[in-house]
Amino acid sequence: MTGHHKSTGPDPALSSDSVRRIGQYQTAGVNARLRLFALLEAQGVPPSEADDLVAALEAGAVAGAQSEVVELDGMAPRSRGPVFGDGWDEGVPTVSEALVGIADRDWSRRGGRSAGAKDGKPGGWHKADASIWNDLGAACIPHAAL
Repeated sequence: MTGHHKSTGPDPALSSDSVRRIGQYQTAGVNARLRLFALLEAQGVPPSEADDLVAALEAGAVAGAQSEVVELDGMAPRSRGPVFGDGWDEGVPTVSEALVGIADRDWSRRGGRSAGAKDGKPGGWHKADASIWNDLGAACIPHAAL
């Protein structure tokens, strides 16, 4: 890594379709997670400590997103009207609580991913052909390896 990157707008390599783009982010995250576990293993970091570090990073990332969502309270576009604004403001705490639950779940995985993986790799992620599969994911959806 060479340091921090300055954001210059949307990455042209990412899809303009938000659902597809979120899949691209998920794939990049899986690949980063695999690489991080490999680097930590190469440095002699015990699997349980690697799990703790990655779980803390994941929970922290979700906590950052939750902080941004909380700031949206009262920020509904006025042009959409008061009913839209009321729905917006009711949605903010709902999304915030969902994100807190996700961060709690990620944090609770500390030290537990290595033990439960079928192939001994943290998180139950493994490569199959050119795809990465999650043993615990919804319907074991494959993600293309980058």
